[in-house]
Amino acid sequence: MKGKLLVVISLASISLFTACSNNENVDEKQINEKEIEKVKPKNGVISYHGKYLDLAENMGELEGSSPIIVTVTKNSEKSSVKKESVDSDIPTEFYTLSEVTVNNIEKDETGLLKENQSIKIIEDSVENVSVDGEKYDLTIDGYKNMNKGEEYTLFIRKSKTGDNYVLTNAVLSKYPVEKETELFLEDGENIEESVEVEDTYKEIYQDVLIEYN
Repeated sequence: MKGKLLVVISLASISLFTACSNNENVDEKQINEKEIEKVKPKNGVISYHGKYLDLAENMGELEGSSPIIVTVTKNSEKSSVKKESVDSDIPTEFYTLSEVTVNNIEKDETGLLKENQSIKIIEDSVENVSVDGEKYDLTIDGYKNMNKGEEYTLFIRKSKTGDNYVLTNAVLSKYPVEKETELFLEDGENIEESVEVEDTYKEIYQDVLIEYN
């Protein structure tokens, strides 16, 4: 299934488009469209919950839909948040551009990557954003950014626009090499679709730990 990624978010009647839409993060098993049902700030987190039309359901599908599989170490990051206007705190776009070093290349259909190369990854979360006078972490479906100095297995593809890389299956595309338990930015809501995605993530994570570590 191919098409342009579209994210529609309802927040005070404002449409919000993430960095993913700007970079046309598309292909089989990538999100083609998701409609946000409800947004509530909880536990210092605003998580935009969506309905995915198509995501990997197991590691085989994740591997098959990912032209690049690498282990990397995060070096630095730069967050980008655009507001509705100069006088408004309402975010209309957000993402984090993370610079990482490629440690190992498990798969690279492009043939462009080299070990020890630095590349940039778009992540679907930003931290400490002012919204209505309070500081919040913003995230798409609980996605938690990589930590600096830590190693991760990533399932990615080259962006169609820009000199960076994007996640092939959104929140299901990044796994810590060292086993972790806090894998998501939690907002306290147990929306069924989010629970299903988190369950799938945890199942795939066990396979990733065995296969790539």
